[in-house]
Amino acid sequence: MPEVHMPEKPEVMHNETSQNKRKASSQEARLEPYSASSLGVLYLVSYIDRGNVGNAYTAGMGKAWGITSDQYSWIVTILYIGYIVFHWLILVWTFVPLPLWTALMALGWGSMSMIQAATTSFEGIMALRFLIGAFEAGYVPAVALYLTFFYHRQEMGLRYGLFISFSPLASCFASALAYGLTHAKTSIENWQLLFLVEGAPTIFLAVVAYFYLPAAPSMCRFLTARENEIISQRAIKGRGEKRDGKLHFKQVFAAFYDYKNYLQAMIIFCLNTAFGSLPAYLPTILTSMGYTSINAQGLSACPYLTAYVICVSASFLSDKLRMRGPLIVFFCSAGAVGYILLATIHTTGVRYFATFLVCAGVFPAVALTFTWVTDNQGSASKRGAGLAIFGMFGQCGPILGARLFPKKDGPWYSKGMWVCAGILFAAAGVACILSLCLRMQNKRRDRKHGKSDLDYVPAEVHDLGDAHPMYRYVL
Repeated sequence: MPEVHMPEKPEVMHNETSQNKRKASSQEARLEPYSASSLGVLYLVSYIDRGNVGNAYTAGMGKAWGITSDQYSWIVTILYIGYIVFHWLILVWTFVPLPLWTALMALGWGSMSMIQAATTSFEGIMALRFLIGAFEAGYVPAVALYLTFFYHRQEMGLRYGLFISFSPLASCFASALAYGLTHAKTSIENWQLLFLVEGAPTIFLAVVAYFYLPAAPSMCRFLTARENEIISQRAIKGRGEKRDGKLHFKQVFAAFYDYKNYLQAMIIFCLNTAFGSLPAYLPTILTSMGYTSINAQGLSACPYLTAYVICVSASFLSDKLRMRGPLIVFFCSAGAVGYILLATIHTTGVRYFATFLVCAGVFPAVALTFTWVTDNQGSASKRGAGLAIFGMFGQCGPILGARLFPKKDGPWYSKGMWVCAGILFAAAGVACILSLCLRMQNKRRDRKHGKSDLDYVPAEVHDLGDAHPMYRYVL
């Protein structure tokens, strides 16, 4: 490793005047409704477009086409294949105009989702689902990277938690909407109406995102030049670098031999096995409890609403505690307990309660795991590559998850429940190992190079990233 000059920590990092703090907080408060909220609402509609096939299937599409259980598994799976194949698009976010790129991706998946209403064959919906996955891969995984351009590490938990919490909110909203649409009397099938109604808002929001989404901390069109400068300098202090529109290949390659990325990829693989196919199969699981398909649509909204509240609360707590790993262990274990109850108990009330445990366990764990990846990559280029590795491995999880609940295993689906429980406990174990490894590395660097902390980010991160001896990891 080349010799690194380690200047004294600048006092400004720890002794900003109260006036400057108030200014930064004021501008950040004005920024958040446009950045975090715009991103979250787009994620909400993307999640609806991703999971609406489950509601459409129970609303009559499966019966109308005579879709078999194996075919339905492939309909769920093919989206994630497109997602994996195009996951490298995360790197595009380091050098393209972000509002334009976001709008194009949203227009793509929104259009494909609506066209599903016109499909008349298994092959047709397979092609459209693959394209939905490809367009979503250009947007959804990269939001964690985008947020790091604006926020410090100790703020990322809540911001990304707010973003990812739109996924259970989307499932809650989609289930309630599907419940209403299945009662509608129209000239087209209910499942076709569902695709049209749930896909249309994405087109509108794509246009909104283009005009309102900030391209960078210094390029927020709704702030003054002075306010943009305050936000930009604050972002530089938080990450040690300024977004320069370049891809630094030294840091990209560094991500490929960083063990942290592979351990975190193992965690998200496990979580996605339980998380990725949940929107598609929860109505089916509820139907197996004895509810009608219509009531199953409505009842599946309640666990998601609970998950939304807990996801935001857990993300806020993780920022206050400045740790991710122990909370990930806790929520993975809670989700695993929920799956064990589903596997072993046949009482309807207990099984319904267990779906709350699953949703309230898995969703917060996913949010915290994404945040953990961005916390411990020292540069934007390495974060982009790390997220690509993380996602390409992790998105293989839903491919397994899509095959865990074949119709022949109904009504209890015990095999799938046990697999999900085991794999969530495995995620908890890997999170424990990674937390211990990061703690040991921090202590080793403290002994060798002197004390540092999470608030100090070295200026040389463009070149060295988290290999800088004064960089410290979030546990």
